[in-house]
Amino acid sequence: KSFFKQWFFASIELWILIFLITTIYLGSGQNPSRYTGNLDVTIVNYDGDIAGNYFLNAFRQSAPGNQTLNWHYKDSSDYNNDIDETKYDVEHGKSWAVVVLRQRTTRRINETVFTLINTSRTLTSPFTIVSPIVVFYADGRNSFTVNNYVLPPIKSAIAIASAKYGQMLRSTLLQNLSSSSDSSSNRSVQLLNTFQIGSLLINPLPAQYQNLHPGSPFVGQLATTLGYIYIYLISAMVVGGTLKFLSQYVTKVHWIDVIVFRILNGFFQGFIISLIYSLIVLWLFGIHSGSLFMRYWMFNWLSSMVFGIIIVLFTTNLGPFGNSILTVFVILMLAGSTLQLALELSHPFYRYGYGLPLYHIINGGRHLLFNSYSNFRLNVGVLLAYFSTLWLLAFGTGIFWIKRQQKKAARQSQLVKTEKQ
Repeated sequence: KSFFKQWFFASIELWILIFLITTIYLGSGQNPSRYTGNLDVTIVNYDGDIAGNYFLNAFRQSAPGNQTLNWHYKDSSDYNNDIDETKYDVEHGKSWAVVVLRQRTTRRINETVFTLINTSRTLTSPFTIVSPIVVFYADGRNSFTVNNYVLPPIKSAIAIASAKYGQMLRSTLLQNLSSSSDSSSNRSVQLLNTFQIGSLLINPLPAQYQNLHPGSPFVGQLATTLGYIYIYLISAMVVGGTLKFLSQYVTKVHWIDVIVFRILNGFFQGFIISLIYSLIVLWLFGIHSGSLFMRYWMFNWLSSMVFGIIIVLFTTNLGPFGNSILTVFVILMLAGSTLQLALELSHPFYRYGYGLPLYHIINGGRHLLFNSYSNFRLNVGVLLAYFSTLWLLAFGTGIFWIKRQQKKAARQSQLVKTEKQ
């Protein structure tokens, strides 16, 4: 009966834990299309003419749902009329992408069309033009979010703008050709020239996409997603092994020696784990920079120590329920860490992720590997704050529990001696 009761309550605890884990983690990715309006994208019209009107209207009239992002319309004067300055918004995290329509786009297209109408000679080569639209983005910031939720709405709006503008150009061209063709030979020349600028009439607003900080190769994406889960699991194994090893010496060694050993062992194990991990990632990534290696190594060392101190704090202070609560906490970190989806695409509840260590670990790692946007100083500062605070808590509570265990062992030893006497 006692066995059945223990099994029953243990099963209920396990079922509740599984329910919480599944709900929390899967809930973070529920219907991300509903929240695409939280993704900031900057739209800049340098043209200011007919093409610019079609360009802006396509974004303003974008279909609701996942085809509409948080469009920010800015004037070219905000960037000193310099297209290169618009990259600042992407590189400093103000926008997920910047869409720019170049200067004098309408004028160049009109000049080409009127040249075709007024010429009596056959054009000798097909028409070519620099892409009027430039899209700046950085998928190293979050490759899955950028490629699945940022770029598709932009491409859709550009395609609509180009189609409507092309329709207007074809209509205008036909009207002018019919009124200017005074002979069959001239009409034939105009028709031949029309074929030469066919690409312009079909797609007058092609776009050029510039990925400022590519999130590749694939090993880099793994390193900033599954890689840090791997570091956590290794840290859990090391902490568990250390605690089990020390448990047999707690009653035999002074508590100061136990604490000092824990600290030194934690630093050393994290040092070696992060060294191995950093070397393998950078080797597979093809990076040979010594300075980057040192920064990446030290960052991963700090990350592994944060993981380790969290595990120590939970397992030494919460007793039998420590592993269950730690598991829920880890799932909370995973759900709010931008492993795949940016937090803007999750329910507002998951914004707590901004304050948890795994978010700063993953985004700091992406910054180092891809040079993509992240407030790296803030990432490091948050991790240092977590480590120092939790370390002090673990130090104080560790002393308390070790002393308590040693006193309990001393009382039991004294009781045994008394019984023998």
